Amino acid sequence: MDQIKIGAFISQRRKEKGWTQTRLAEELGITDKAVSKWETGRSMPDLSLLSPLCTLLEITLNELFAGERIPEPFLKKKADEILMEVITNWLGVDRCGKREEGGAPSVPVPVLEVQNISKVYQSDSGPVPALNDVSFQIHRGSFVGIMGASGSGKTTLLNLIATIDKPSVGAIWLNGKNIADIPEEDRADFRRGHLGFVFQEYNLLDTLTIYENIALALTIKEIPRETVEKIVLDTAERLNISSILDQFPYEVSGGQRQRCACARAIAVNPDIILADEPTGALDSHAARQLLDTFSTLCREDGATILMVTHDVMAASCCDRILFMQDGEIKAALDRNGEDKQVFFADILKKLQQTEGENRDLF
Repeated sequence: MDQIKIGAFISQRRKEKGWTQTRLAEELGITDKAVSKWETGRSMPDLSLLSPLCTLLEITLNELFAGERIPEPFLKKKADEILMEVITNWLGVDRCGKREEGGAPSVPVPVLEVQNISKVYQSDSGPVPALNDVSFQIHRGSFVGIMGASGSGKTTLLNLIATIDKPSVGAIWLNGKNIADIPEEDRADFRRGHLGFVFQEYNLLDTLTIYENIALALTIKEIPRETVEKIVLDTAERLNISSILDQFPYEVSGGQRQRCACARAIAVNPDIILADEPTGALDSHAARQLLDTFSTLCREDGATILMVTHDVMAASCCDRILFMQDGEIKAALDRNGEDKQVFFADILKKLQQTEGENRDLF
């Protein structure tokens, strides 16, 4: 997909309507800077903005991805083919496909079970509901995504699973243990022993080398030094960062920093990895590398990943997507072994299908 061409097309349609970048930004509820990045080809609109942007510019989704107007007769006849071609060009070769023989178990084993959880915060003006009766399961070896607009409850849900907060009602079972009942003084130890984290901003220590950042989590768990070295070297090799282990985070690229964060998360062999917008600060190439890494970890090692994302490209690598709004899971979409190009299209179709029911679902 040619982001430069798409950006120029957005700019052209905006100018044809007589709008400034500021006017378009105001209509979409975003900043001028975001529109500028689109029009210069530095980024693409988030999934939640694709449909409203097309409506405002009076173009179809196919035309947006193609970066040009498409004659009506041809559009009707070839719409799906054009969209799939664009998606394939954007996502590249599918390396997030079906599980291979000898990989993770084919029989689903629940790792995480969220049972009827609700969360209500107290404020001066009264109770503020953040989550309402949320339930779902995640099986071992699954790569599950959570999507939703800002304020939909994604961060609250992630914080509850991370034991940073406790639900007002309900239970959260991780490998048979109700983590909602863990005393506050024991939560930090639990997180270190059972959870892995990958954040948008890496959260690496600039005063430590890449090697030391990965080793830190193992050292805190009191793993023997010789074992720490082997784990770090093996993990770094798998994530293709062996050559930068002696460098500091500020000396390497954003993609390399994020793979370091990923290595740190998986080195402790957690029950589940929680990823919060992990591709948000990466360019498209680095994002694809990280997502391929996540998919490989799930497919070949049986790792379990729960990822919050706004990015449809990232979502297309997941096995399942949960869509949140107003503190509830409003819809779910399973990949069912499809190629990620097909799943990408399914996500877009889901957006179009649900827009009439609730435009803010995504």
